[in-house]
Parts: sequence; C-alpha cells; structure tokens
Amino acid sequence: MIKRFWLLACLLCLLIISTPSLAQEGDSLIGPDIYPIGINPLTGLPVDNPEVLNQRPLIVKIVNAPAEVRPQHGLMAADIVWEHLLAGGITRFSAIYYSQTPNYVGPVRSMRLVDFELIRVYHALLTASGGSDGTIRILFQDPYAYQHTFYQGGPCPMMCRSGETDIPYEWTLYANPQALRQSTEAFRDTTPEGVSGMAFHEATPLGGRYIYYAYVRYRQTPVYWEWEPVERVWLRSQDGLEHYDEATGERVRAANVLIIEDDHIEQPYVAENYWGPSNYAFSVNLVGSGRIILLRDGQMFEGEWRRPSREAPLQFYDLQGNVLPFKPGNTFVNLVPRWNRGYSLEFGLVNPLTATVMVQSANIRQGPSANYPSGRAATLGQEFMVIGRNNRGDWLQIRYDDELTLWIAASLVEVNGDIMSLPVVVPTVDG
Repeated sequence: MIKRFWLLACLLCLLIISTPSLAQEGDSLIGPDIYPIGINPLTGLPVDNPEVLNQRPLIVKIVNAPAEVRPQHGLMAADIVWEHLLAGGITRFSAIYYSQTPNYVGPVRSMRLVDFELIRVYHALLTASGGSDGTIRILFQDPYAYQHTFYQGGPCPMMCRSGETDIPYEWTLYANPQALRQSTEAFRDTTPEGVSGMAFHEATPLGGRYIYYAYVRYRQTPVYWEWEPVERVWLRSQDGLEHYDEATGERVRAANVLIIEDDHIEQPYVAENYWGPSNYAFSVNLVGSGRIILLRDGQMFEGEWRRPSREAPLQFYDLQGNVLPFKPGNTFVNLVPRWNRGYSLEFGLVNPLTATVMVQSANIRQGPSANYPSGRAATLGQEFMVIGRNNRGDWLQIRYDDELTLWIAASLVEVNGDIMSLPVVVPTVDG
C-alpha cells in the first residue's frame, strides 16, 4: 500500500506549489465559543433546517472488530466519529449524529467508560446495547450520564435485530436514531444544551507539514489514512483493507482526522466478569491537557487539547497557543493511550530528512529505546529516510525499506536537518 503512495508524493509536491497554506483570518473563524445561526458546531457547515440544532447530539456505539463486522452501516452520516481502544488492542466507535438523523445505523454494541465523558463534551445522548456490570454500576452512580443514556438494546423500532442467522447474535442489533429521538421514554433529559469547543476555518493554518498518509497503530488495530488530493479528503483503511460504509457503498472519509492522546486509567478487578469476559477496563477523563495531531488539507498540525474541568468544553490549540481550526466538514478522532508502547504513528512526509550512519555498526530497533528488540543492523555510510522521533529526540524513526519502519539512536547518525522539526510518533511517556 505504501509503495503506491510514493507516487502521490510527486502530485502533492505540485499541489504544494499551487495551493500554499493561508494565514488564518480572524473575521472568518467559526467558533470555538459562538457559532452563527444555522451553523453546525460539530462541522462548521450550514444545515438545511436550523431546527435540527435545537436538540442534543446522539452518540451511537458501533462495533469495529473483528473484520467480519465491516462494513458498518451509517458511519458517514455522523458528524464526528471517535475511535477508542478496547481490551486486547481492538477498537470501537462512538459515532455522533447531529446534523443528520438516519433511521438505521450499526451494528450496535456496548458502552465504555469513555462514553460518559463524551456525553459531557457534546452535551449528548448515548445509546448502546448494554454494558458490563462495572460500567452499568458506574452509570447508575453518575446522574448526568444516567439521565442521557439508553442502553436496553431494544425495543424495536428504537433498536431492532436484523434477523440474520448466519452471524453471531451480538452483531445483529441496529439503532434507529429517528425513532430514538421521537421517543420521550428512551432518555430522561432531552432538553438541548449549547455545544461548543471546536473552531473552523476554510483557510489552511500556517505551520503545518505536508504528508500523504498517516498510520495510527493501536496494539491490534492498524488504521491507515491516505490523503486524496482531488477530493481533498482523508480515506480510511484498517487491517490492510479499505474501509467502506454499507449505507453509501463509499469509502469511509473525513475532512479532518484528529489524533488525541490522554491517560487511560486501568480499573481495578472486582469480580469475575465485572468488566466483561476480559475483566479489564480503563477510564479516559479528557480533563486537563494533552497532545494532539490534526490532519487537514494534506498537512499535519501538532498541538494541544485543553479541558480544565468536566463542565468545560474540549478545545484545541496549536503549539503557540493559538486556536487550531478544523476544516469545515466531518471529523474522525483516533483516541490513543498515553502508555509506554501504547501506540505508534507513522507519517508519509513529503519532505523527510536523511540520516547517515556514522559508526561501523549500529543496531536498529523496533522502538525508541535500547530495551526494544533489535535483529537488524546498519553499517557505516548507510542512509535512511527519517520520518519521526521520540519526545526527547534521541531516537529516530526511519524507513528501513518500503514496508518496514524501525528506530535508530540519534547519536549514531548524522541528519541533514533539524531533528526536533520531526513529528513525535510515540506516546509522550516513551522518551
């Protein structure tokens, strides 16, 4: 897959010349606190009927593993999709529907603790097929989340079984967001609250770096985003396969991809199956601040998320502390854990650096530390493309060959540029 997109690099270089980054104009910025009438605060786009914004966003839990559950139905009708980690390194979606209310999305699966924060961030309603004993108990202890959650897994038409008998039963539940919104019994508090936090601007911010793909590698779920320069969107693949929406028959795509890092706090083991069969869960509070990378317009922008309290909006800034605007359109969020070896990133830089080995023999490792396995070595004078670094900049991510990305100590090479200008591609605790 990567070989194919080296060819796109040439096309992107032409696009760089013809479409330079534009400075942000303050009078054209939408949000992050106030939005014009009829503008969706989750996309920055006008809606056909402003009345649809006089309701709460609706979060639907959608399964994403194993591969047999794909393609899912209705992902592209969501304004924002959050992808988050589950036990075992697979992922699940929290799809947020606001400007569109389809009547069939899924398959629907169980909620996770992170959803109770998303309810607050978006002042949203949540629907899921259920939850583990521990998750449900925490839900009962959280009055705000409890008032905005429907998790019974039925009845129809709010949530219906597809009737398929050749697949596992847990993959057959689908939500009807229209019916859920029309029901006064499903949720206990549907009174809308204002939604804010995101800013939008048509012009590309300054300070980005051109890329033509991005890998987000969870432990068992490799996610690949490729820049499509004609349609100017990011196209998604997963597990080496292109990802489609069954409702449209089209590839899953996003105007923006947001990679957001936060602590994932392991929950204590209480009783057998308390957190589900794996007896393993973690919470993500999204309170405080942390690292982000925003992909838009064929570029990547590093920055910071901030949310001082559970009652505050989630907002986004560049490295200089300025509001970081999203491109008007939908957003796909990859939430990654701030753990040692919790995830890794890889970016197809249009203008990478080059590292030349300066010692007779240098070990090349699987991660940014001498504690990672080796197995390969480089020799004096050998050159590699450099596409990333760890937080300190003492280890470099290199393109070993067309298919393999590895690491080398910065002290062993000479680099033809500023190492600290490279993106950080591992958790901030990983050096």
